[in-house]
Formats: sequence, structure tokens, C-alpha cells
Amino acid sequence: MNLATRKYNFIQELSKVDESLLEKLELLVKASKKDWYNELSAEEKEEIEIGISQADSNELVSHSVIMDKFTKWH
Repeated sequence: MNLATRKYNFIQELSKVDESLLEKLELLVKASKKDWYNELSAEEKEEIEIGISQADSNELVSHSVIMDKFTKWH
């Protein structure tokens, strides 16, 4: 099913929702338009930048290594 068809089908279903669900969907659409990065604190942004820098420098720990460490607590 292509995007246009999916949108059309969604609009058809949307015409049938009650007000409560419509309000939730409106909030979801509004939230999806926000740039979440701008909502972060300076400290959170700095931590993200540190993580990106570490990834760029190949200072990474693989998922499997982390999961191996986690299994001793799980």
C-alpha cells in the first residue's frame, strides 16, 4: 500500500473517532512537530555532544559486551 493510499485510509478512519481520541491525536501531531533537542537542558545537550564525539573517535562499547555485563544482574 503506497503512502497516498495509507493517508486516505487514515483520513477515513479519522472521521470516525470520538473527541477524546481526536484530542490525543492532535497532541501527538503537535508534539511530533517540536524539535525535542531544543527542549533539553544544556547539560543534556553537552552529554549528547560527548557521546557523539566518543562515537566519532571510535570509543564505543558494543551492544553484546554491555548485554554480557547486564546478564549477571538479570
